[in-house]
Amino acid sequence: MADAKALDEHYRTLSDEELLKLAAQGGLTAQAEQVMDKELARRNLTFDEAKRRFAPEWLGKADAGTLGLLMLGNGERITVQVVGLNEDGDRLSVQVIPSEGFTRRGLPTHRSHRYIPLNRIASFEPQPHLMEQWPFSDPCRHKSSGPRLLLMSAIFLCMTVGSMLLFVLLRGTHYELQVTSLVCYTLFVVFFTFATTGSRGGDNVPGYKFTCPAVMPQIPRLLWRHLICLVALFVLETATLAAHPYFPDWWNIQDKKGSTPFEIALLFISMGLTIAEIFTNKSLLNRAHRDFSARPSE
Repeated sequence: MADAKALDEHYRTLSDEELLKLAAQGGLTAQAEQVMDKELARRNLTFDEAKRRFAPEWLGKADAGTLGLLMLGNGERITVQVVGLNEDGDRLSVQVIPSEGFTRRGLPTHRSHRYIPLNRIASFEPQPHLMEQWPFSDPCRHKSSGPRLLLMSAIFLCMTVGSMLLFVLLRGTHYELQVTSLVCYTLFVVFFTFATTGSRGGDNVPGYKFTCPAVMPQIPRLLWRHLICLVALFVLETATLAAHPYFPDWWNIQDKKGSTPFEIALLFISMGLTIAEIFTNKSLLNRAHRDFSARPSE
């Protein structure tokens, strides 16, 4: 109580301007802030007014999303992307920008989110030219364009409606199952490799743009991988169909939905290969993005 009384007496000796400036600087203990709040209320003043009147000059440049160089009072220089002020308005929320190592969402691979008290920050200088550098220049970070949206929509329609039409058209023909499977498999792999998809964590998994400078060099490798998987799928299905007559009868018993164990087994073979290729494709493109972001700026 003695400390609170001493603080109260000290604050009463300050002018309104001195009191507001002290409140705007922040860094007060819980007890000091409580006494300060009472004194401000006694004078019909608020912490918000203090922050407005004595906000640092650089704060006007630190809009949310701005990239720039942050200079701290101890001389530390940090390249950051501004997130915004915290709820109390006394700390700046930033995402630290390292020289390398970005995830697919364009964020650093290590945890680098920081809340920095305003009274520790000496200055902030926006660096708009950083937007022209990687990873901020990565087109995979940007929202989908009209042509890309049309292309992905067309692939999705072909994968869903088109595959059913193809199955009807090829019914009764030789290699009906293999041809239909290969076409549907290709559309499925292309769509889910490059499209933005959801995740169990709630956040979307970013897609990949076909024209991205990190993606384009990997296209030949993706094509070769896909060709190998198509051959594997064709051989597996053909061999399984050839061996089908020798399977026990229970492989052909239909369930309530009209499916047989044999058909379900073929479906699992196809889906397993599909998921494996999509997973490895995304791993390859993710690694390509990390490697590209680690290159020195030209």
